[in-house]
Amino acid sequence: MKRQTSVRIDNGFYKSSKEVFDALGLSLGDAVNLFLAAVSIEKKIPFELAIPSGDIKKRIENIENNINTETYKTADDLFKDLDIDI
Repeated sequence: MKRQTSVRIDNGFYKSSKEVFDALGLSLGDAVNLFLAAVSIEKKIPFELAIPSGDIKKRIENIENNINTETYKTADDLFKDLDIDI
């Protein structure tokens, strides 16, 4: 037996995820059923949910305010600054 339900979905998420589902040959209903099957089988949300730690929040704040940030033109420059030999 199948149950019909309705959900409110952010339009931007709907459009961008629909492109992925289309590429995979899935409908939105198929994708929702896959998600619900994973929850049912694994008895958890099938991806990590976390609240950012204080350290991560501070790093995000620093990046947003360009504090203690460094940019590099190439990966080699970054590796050299980190003293990593490649």
